Amino acid sequence: MKLMDKKAILKGCLIKQEMQIQDFEKEIKELKSEIYDHDVIPSQDGGGTTDKQELLARYESELEFLKTELAKLESIDPNKIHNVVDVGSVVMTDKRTFFVAVSTEEVEVNDQSIFGVSTQAPIFIQMKGKKTGDEFEFNKQHYKIEQVY
Repeated sequence: MKLMDKKAILKGCLIKQEMQIQDFEKEIKELKSEIYDHDVIPSQDGGGTTDKQELLARYESELEFLKTELAKLESIDPNKIHNVVDVGSVVMTDKRTFFVAVSTEEVEVNDQSIFGVSTQAPIFIQMKGKKTGDEFEFNKQHYKIEQVY
């Protein structure tokens, strides 16, 4: 079994995270423009500004979360080899490959799919501390760990 390049996996996750941050920053900028850069008297906007302000607050909160997650990714040493599943591990199973860091859903790296898993995710709790050859169950799915590094 060919091991995937952990540096490439980390880079793919970093790029995806940075793209999500850029998307949120763009949405926030547009929302702020809609809320603050118009000449509508508040009583004429039908209350839409309040909804937009609530949405803006949620987006800003999500943006802060994404930036925190980016910092976690940036703190991972791709050269560290793991013998058990922990933060920064690549976990190759018989079903899919996981990268334990942050939840990035699916990331394509060198034509292979990697699933970013947060340490808060229930699946991580099931696989934490396991090593090559170990097995675990999650959502009625059975996984066999083929490689941890």
